[in-house]
Amino acid sequence: MSAIYLPSCKFTAHSPEASKRIKNYLSENYDIQIGGCCRPFHKQLTSDDTVIYICNTCSAFCLEDSAAEKIISVWELLAEDTHFSFPDYNHRKMALQDCWRSYDNAAQQKAVRRILQRMNINIEELDENYNKTRFCGVSLYEPLPKQNGEFAPNRFIENAEGLFIPHTEEKQAALMKKHCDKINSHEVVCYCTACIKGINLGEKNGIHLLDLMFGLDLKQLRSFN
Repeated sequence: MSAIYLPSCKFTAHSPEASKRIKNYLSENYDIQIGGCCRPFHKQLTSDDTVIYICNTCSAFCLEDSAAEKIISVWELLAEDTHFSFPDYNHRKMALQDCWRSYDNAAQQKAVRRILQRMNINIEELDENYNKTRFCGVSLYEPLPKQNGEFAPNRFIENAEGLFIPHTEEKQAALMKKHCDKINSHEVVCYCTACIKGINLGEKNGIHLLDLMFGLDLKQLRSFN
């Protein structure tokens, strides 16, 4: 059986240093192979493979359109890791933005919170959290990419009623601002790059969870002390 990490093209572009570090960490500590872009690569997976993902779109493709038997988030793997050197944020309060693309994945959501607790981050829970979230930045106000619907129709078509309806850029910005105005904390932890972009557009500071885990956003965070 092979364990394969899908590094996510979008996450790697967003946080190249964190992407490099997690690939090295998984390779060295878990003997996990590093895969390629999920769009062509998921077709190569077999029933003997275990997939570890960081991107919720990669997860949807693998769940609905691959032969892989086991698919888990990198957060579930790391939440109880006894070797990972978690930084200590000294009970700093940060909001947590759950992502619509994984609104029904309770195991992932709980693992994310466990990691934040291990870093001594006090979590501001939003009213629309866990399975109530309908947020994924402006991606839900843009046309659905064709392949998304082809590879994961349950997630992106059947369970996406009222979403992926195009809005103007002005309207998108207004919707992000309206969403962020309901968040008390300035720092908002996300585990989705589309969520981060939406949070930033709404004039809050969107921070990727893996950047926090590797201490890569400390300078930006200190600027708000």
